[in-house]
Amino acid sequence: MAADSKVRLYISRTGQLKLSKGTKPSGFDEVAALTESDTALDSSIAKRFAYIGPGKVYELAHAGLQQLRSLQQSQAMIVTEDNEGRVIDYTGLQIAGALDDLYKTAGNLNDYGASIRKAAVANKTQTQFRVWAPTAQRVSICLYPDGKAKSTSILPMQSDTDTGNWQTSAGVDLSGKYYTYLIDVYVPGRGLVRNRVTDPYSISLTTDSKRSYIADLSSSKLKPLGWDEQTPNTKVKNQTDMQVYELHVRDFSINDATVRPAWRGKYLAFSETNSNGMRHFQALSAAGMTDIHLLPVFDFATVAEAGCQTPVIKGKADGEEQQKIATQYADKDCYNWGYEPYHYNAPEGSYATDASDGAKRIIEFRKMVMALHNAGLRVGMDVVYNHTAGAGQTAYSVLDRIVPGYYQRLNQRGQIERSTCCDNTATENAMMAKLMSDSVLLWAQHYKIDSFRFDLMGHQPRQAMEDMQARLLRETGRQIQFLGKAGILVKLRTASALSRHRSCHSMAAA
Repeated sequence: MAADSKVRLYISRTGQLKLSKGTKPSGFDEVAALTESDTALDSSIAKRFAYIGPGKVYELAHAGLQQLRSLQQSQAMIVTEDNEGRVIDYTGLQIAGALDDLYKTAGNLNDYGASIRKAAVANKTQTQFRVWAPTAQRVSICLYPDGKAKSTSILPMQSDTDTGNWQTSAGVDLSGKYYTYLIDVYVPGRGLVRNRVTDPYSISLTTDSKRSYIADLSSSKLKPLGWDEQTPNTKVKNQTDMQVYELHVRDFSINDATVRPAWRGKYLAFSETNSNGMRHFQALSAAGMTDIHLLPVFDFATVAEAGCQTPVIKGKADGEEQQKIATQYADKDCYNWGYEPYHYNAPEGSYATDASDGAKRIIEFRKMVMALHNAGLRVGMDVVYNHTAGAGQTAYSVLDRIVPGYYQRLNQRGQIERSTCCDNTATENAMMAKLMSDSVLLWAQHYKIDSFRFDLMGHQPRQAMEDMQARLLRETGRQIQFLGKAGILVKLRTASALSRHRSCHSMAAA
């Protein structure tokens, strides 16, 4: 950097900042000088951000807490200028570390999303909404009577500057209704936008995940008869006692003539206790098999929940016609493994008998779990917290449209890492780790899941995994086994921070 150049931070609340090399900045609301520091970074910070590589450290002088929090809601760019104020170079900011420091207390709350609760006054039932959106300038809720009708009301949400949360309460029980968020937020490269987005803590949704569903998972209306009376299966005393059968929900019954047609390929197929499939499982259980591990059953993006089409595959066995037909229907057929996470806390709708009814998938998922438990089997889930189906402003993006640049793992150039195959999540960031932990706890508490198999577990920080397993034991009273698909597909920029799972207590590689 030239001796007579200077480095400054330019800020635009409305996203109108214009920068071009050789010209002076315009469209900014505020500018602040940055001073080069000769103080070494704290070792924990240096380790966390080692992937950025060597560089200079600058300080923003006289910045108070509220100013720093306000900065997160704005367009902010670091600019190197010549002595005439013309742009030499510029760069954006990576905000995850700042958000974790500024909003540490957000991780202490456990009621994100929509929750039904008794008001402190008058013992009246109300509905509370809470979403973590510290970079948003405004957040509202659109309420809908069902999955298709127009919105009946819009509720403004209030910002809590200490946590970065936006929250509001409706003075009535809104169970059975639907909602979306309207979030005004600055998106790098796009400007100030308004995103209509579902809740990352959705417990259910309407068809194709267009709207989030409001319900209390503890309500008796959502529980099959006998649900609360189940007792834990004690077959597995140690991790090595597990004998696991991996299963795809649709594959289990789609061609089983002993299952009623409406239930084939669905959660309810497991309730057909005299079907060929369930009698086979009963026999395997008697022979010593302990766990059914379900391939992804959380809400995923790649199967149409209404109107999917099953192609008729024809052609010679050694020809190319079969492949052409399969490719033609790839985006509209009824099958996928499910490794494209859309909403981590909601059951997949294509396996429900009616995806438009948010209650159905909850009840039917529980009936599936109960049927397998009654057959003497434990139930495990294949979970995929290492990536999302979409990011940025794309159709299947949820997290990145609420807090742009936070939930996805970025490289030193600010681009999303895709070492998992897709848009990596950043579980080294506090609120992404919390979402993962909250999600696993929800499945264990409310769906009685007995074990979890983590896809590409090496992409999660070891400490986050150990903390999560300890939390499950503490809050459920059960030792819930973690299995992990080992391996990191390519060298990760955060490999040192992730502390790969070479030997984890109560964890295994699969």
